[in-house]
Amino acid sequence: MNREEKYLRQRFGSETPFQVPEDYFSNFSAKMMEQLPETTARTVTLHTSRWRKWRPYVAAASVCAVIFGAGLFYSNHFAEPAPVYSAAKATAVESNIDQAADYVMIDNEDIYSYLADY
Repeated sequence: MNREEKYLRQRFGSETPFQVPEDYFSNFSAKMMEQLPETTARTVTLHTSRWRKWRPYVAAASVCAVIFGAGLFYSNHFAEPAPVYSAAKATAVESNIDQAADYVMIDNEDIYSYLADY
């Protein structure tokens, strides 16, 4: 005990000044029920809001949208860009093929004969 509690106990004592009448709690519930007014039972219908009804569907749709968006992002992010051919690149490719054919000493007849085998 601390000093304040000791002081209060010395000054006022440790007795409880309140007393409960005899048999107070034995018929307490009966007396309380007598004092309550008579009411009739009524049915209560709970109105559910539209938001509560649609909330699971909205959540599922948002999850699907996020997954779809992430798929689009990653498919576009990691896809290789399509090659862009221009007239200058086409002539460069043709000249490279001509240079390669000259290097291996193949003429058009040899190329046609190789292609005819397939």
